[in-house]
Amino acid sequence: MSENVRKCPTKTANRERALSALLSSGSIADAATRCGLNEKTLRRYLSDTDFQREYRAERRVVFEQNIVRLQSLHDGAVDALQRNLDCENPSVQVRSAQLIIEGCRKDFETLDILERIERLEENENNK
Repeated sequence: MSENVRKCPTKTANRERALSALLSSGSIADAATRCGLNEKTLRRYLSDTDFQREYRAERRVVFEQNIVRLQSLHDGAVDALQRNLDCENPSVQVRSAQLIIEGCRKDFETLDILERIERLEENENNK
């Protein structure tokens, strides 16, 4: 965070509220309403490099928590597929199982890509 934000507790509190609202909202307008700040303020925060870094880090935590939740559903999805391989009309259950499995696969791929990018960035920063 910039020096002037550290010196002003209100600004820090506003940024924290903005961060929390952005993480739990579908749009900047919704986040502004949730945290009681102006949309322009949120956009200004989002243009700040330090805020962007913190926002991305927090989004990643939320993302990883959701991956864990999806992974906990994976066994049940496989079981549903197995139970319904010869069933006459299992389309809804099987489709759900397919989505869960595909989601897990994509999440693993995404995490792998993110880890590779982080290693590349670390190597670049260490040069």
